[in-house]
Amino acid sequence: MEQLPKATVQQFIKSTTSGDMKCSNEFVTQVMSMAREYIQLVSDQANTICLENGKKTISGEFFYKAIQKLRLEGQIPILKEIEEEIKEEVNVKNQNKARFQDEEHLKQLEEQQKELYEKAKLENNKRQIDEEDHHKPRKALNLQFEQEEGEEDPQ
Repeated sequence: MEQLPKATVQQFIKSTTSGDMKCSNEFVTQVMSMAREYIQLVSDQANTICLENGKKTISGEFFYKAIQKLRLEGQIPILKEIEEEIKEEVNVKNQNKARFQDEEHLKQLEEQQKELYEKAKLENNKRQIDEEDHHKPRKALNLQFEQEEGEEDPQ
């Protein structure tokens, strides 16, 4: 069986411990080994049950039967909970995918994109004009003041 990515396992461990604990490489390696063993054991049992039922595809039903046959029933409630979370994530992804296949929604997005482009173009032009004005040499103001009689010219 292929190696699980070590970074993925470390991230999983970190998320289950709220990131409060550090784990040695030895610990991570043991967790990876146990995960591989668990997956292989459950998969083999589910495959056997699937074949006994004359099926070619392992379904969730066979997975849960394998868990029961391996006397790991205590894990079923948490596994069902995880299954529901996964179904919700898939639902959200499917809804988002459907939105991008909706012609009206795509037209709205296109209009928003055009508006944002025009706004960015105007702001960019304004910024360029401001920069040009800032870099232009300033004309010196030649102000002359009338002097009152009796005052000397300071120059």
